[in-house]
Amino acid sequence: MAENTLKKEMVRSNWSGQESYDLVIIGAGNSGMSTGLLRQKNPGAGKILIIEKEPFPGGYITAYRRGGYVFETTQLFPDVVPIIEYLGLDLKLKEYTGDFMRRIIVHGDTVKEYHLPAGAKNLTAYLTGKFPRDAEKIERFMAYSVKLFAQVRKLKALSTLKDKLLTPLVAPLVVANLNRTYAGMLDKFGITDPDLRELMETFTSFSGVPPGRASSILTTGAMLSSISRCFRPYGHFDEFPAAMASLFQERGGEMLFNTTVQKIVVEGGVATGVRISGAGAGLPGSANGAGEPRTIRAKAVVTTVDPMLAMHGLVGDENLPPEYIERLSGIVMSPSSLNVALGLDDGIDMSALDLDYPYNVISTELGTTDRLFESFLAGENGFSESSFHLGVICPSLTTGGKNTLTIRAVPFAPQPWIEWRKNDRERYTAEKEKWGEFFVGLVERYLIPGLRDHIEVMDVATPATYARYSGSPTGSIYDMASLVTQFGPKRLSMKTPIENLYQPKFSHGIYGTMMGAVQMVDLMSNREFNGGNSLFNPREI
Repeated sequence: MAENTLKKEMVRSNWSGQESYDLVIIGAGNSGMSTGLLRQKNPGAGKILIIEKEPFPGGYITAYRRGGYVFETTQLFPDVVPIIEYLGLDLKLKEYTGDFMRRIIVHGDTVKEYHLPAGAKNLTAYLTGKFPRDAEKIERFMAYSVKLFAQVRKLKALSTLKDKLLTPLVAPLVVANLNRTYAGMLDKFGITDPDLRELMETFTSFSGVPPGRASSILTTGAMLSSISRCFRPYGHFDEFPAAMASLFQERGGEMLFNTTVQKIVVEGGVATGVRISGAGAGLPGSANGAGEPRTIRAKAVVTTVDPMLAMHGLVGDENLPPEYIERLSGIVMSPSSLNVALGLDDGIDMSALDLDYPYNVISTELGTTDRLFESFLAGENGFSESSFHLGVICPSLTTGGKNTLTIRAVPFAPQPWIEWRKNDRERYTAEKEKWGEFFVGLVERYLIPGLRDHIEVMDVATPATYARYSGSPTGSIYDMASLVTQFGPKRLSMKTPIENLYQPKFSHGIYGTMMGAVQMVDLMSNREFNGGNSLFNPREI
């Protein structure tokens, strides 16, 4: 293998040309790959085909080359190790056992810095030390959060009538918080100190959703699943989906890259297959010819792409009941992002800059995420010198090799980026450069003095990049937004109105998409795999 070859590029299509499968999965991102691998572990899985429009597996979990540098799109690897071990994946992971986050908050001319440790007990001790007047409130809040997340593990995702009747008994905190926002949860414990709230509300900001609209349960779960055990692969992040794809193929699964699903075939209200086209859609010498549209039959279809694209586009409104179409119209997809990937020269000592955390976060004061999110909903960009929220990651401290740095800004609206990219490339390029320079300036000012002097390559990904890459019309980076109004039972069901058509839904990120796959496979196996549990707790099969 050449030194600059990425692991994802070693995975090849292995489609046999067969035209009928037990299961067809649309999308080889984390959700699709996890669903395929977990389904393979269950009796009666049959023949599975995963179709991907890109040349590689991974979706948003990937790495790419620019100007001699390797850049990554993923920030951290949360505690999904039990699933990784269950699947039999061989991944070398670096665990962060010290500090989880370096947090910098800008109040006008005042800059405050915190170092949040990994582990719920450690975080509690740190916060009580920093905010002794609120020590009792912090201890009660954190203990409550741990207990709440433990009760989430007792929930049944695929609830029977008996399960629903027992829920108030086995998970009373979940019931109490189902409609509570994260801000409401902080209010419940009287946490009003602005500096303390700024730190606690960081855990909603990752998804670009403000605390007054974010689900308290989802935010608590995201916080605890990240700070409890957090990792990065020692290699580049594309090794993760590449390892999943290779294992899936070794176990008899087939993958078809460079292929677009044009339509989910629906006959009499039942999904019976998919219509495909693209470079991979025809085998050399086949009657159809390379790229000519063809239909693959399936007993079941799982779609992991944007639900708007899947249901409105691939299924078609003519096949959907009016009440489902109305529900789709009310769904708020997660915000998009603007990412700045930097390749730096050897003159900068990255190891001396105190950057080796899953997250370095820089933002302005309390209320920033609210302002940015409102701008996003209005289709505008709310970032300015006085209102910003950035994640800064240094992958090369783990992977080795040439110095790289990633700056991530969320939330960004897709417009006018998509329009510029389509109709005004000169404006699009100019805006990319302008915002890249803007965010580099903020990082230089508050985190890495003299950063500009060391930049050799700058690659900017915009909401239009995400929209083009994923097919999502909004460039959404996390599927459905983590709003309290569309969490848990209020999310779209994994069972669509079309018989034998499913879409995994849980929450965002690596943890959320893998848990969605767990629930998906459990549904397809009539609870024989995970016992109907909401989180991973497989039965012995």
